[in-house]
Amino acid sequence: MAAARLPLELQDMIIESILDLDRSYLSLASLVCRDWRNRSYERGFSSIYFSSLSIPVFASFLENPFSRPAIFTRVRRLRILGGGETFVWSTSLLGDLVKLVHHLAQIGRISGLTLDNLNWAVLDPGLAAMLTDFRVTEHLYMHRIYFAHLGQFSDFVARFRFLRAFDLQGVEFAARSGWNISLPLLTPYELGHCVSLNANNMTLSKRLTWYYPKCISLEQKRLSTVHGAQIFCDSSTGSDLLRNLGPLLTRLDIISESIAADENIASLDISTNFSIRHLHLASPARVLSMISWLPSLLARVKSLNLRTLHVSFAQSRQFHLDRSFLKHIAGILAEPQYQELEMIEFIASSARCGRLEDSAKTDIIRCIRSCLPSWDKRGVLAFTFH
Repeated sequence: MAAARLPLELQDMIIESILDLDRSYLSLASLVCRDWRNRSYERGFSSIYFSSLSIPVFASFLENPFSRPAIFTRVRRLRILGGGETFVWSTSLLGDLVKLVHHLAQIGRISGLTLDNLNWAVLDPGLAAMLTDFRVTEHLYMHRIYFAHLGQFSDFVARFRFLRAFDLQGVEFAARSGWNISLPLLTPYELGHCVSLNANNMTLSKRLTWYYPKCISLEQKRLSTVHGAQIFCDSSTGSDLLRNLGPLLTRLDIISESIAADENIASLDISTNFSIRHLHLASPARVLSMISWLPSLLARVKSLNLRTLHVSFAQSRQFHLDRSFLKHIAGILAEPQYQELEMIEFIASSARCGRLEDSAKTDIIRCIRSCLPSWDKRGVLAFTFH
């Protein structure tokens, strides 16, 4: 008589429940049976990261004929963590990293790649080419990366043909003069990659536009636009960037930490960002009614695709004083562009008044619900207290 087996969906639910209690149970779950081992490995190794500490461990897995197919075929997201601008990779460490990346590239299942705190100059020259061999990579995140020059960076990013999202933060170049380079001296090929990265396929058209801090002449701008580039100079408010992103932008977070920025935030032009689905407006150090730019920015939203709205503000034991401000916000939220909202979250920070008593939190929730009764009836209001 054949042994009875639980449906795979039920096994998944059981494993998820176990891991919700304690992630350390993952190794125990993998010992129950072959099915559980496969499910556990999928959860344990779908996201991995390589660092100076973990690379030798994963290299040993790579040499093991059992662990190699069990682990690396399940990896979908990879993070490579360096040691900063001055970190020196040893020959053995760099060699192991190259072997690991080469093996993952051969498998070809990495959809998300994160590079963090790396000095490009000390990496193996062949490593960059291997990383771009991740043919199905759709998400690229580069944080605190140090390049020798601008072309090295742009050539690397341009080789990812199927990117749908990228996040570039703290990308620096040793050759600072590259920021003020004389555009007419560049060849058309160099110009196109230096200023704008373009890729087209049947479903996606994307562009990364470079911003020069100093104004260039009309002739230089004309020459660059011949090759399809877009250049914005001295864009202090961010509106140029938002207009350039246009319908490509699906998520927007605006966080104000200083009253000095209020005027710039209030004047942001988001009229062309009609694909925004998630909007987060935050000023966690101020009570709600003191966020002067909030109504004007909400009134400027044009996206009919908006699904979630998050508003962050400082907690207050006198929240009832914000009632008239809330009613004004409620009037704006009655406009057509907000009618498809699935969640409106109010996030209260304890930056000003310390930890609130439960009764004060209840007062805040009651006040918001009374000012937005239609949204309360629809069950889309959510509240978070930090």
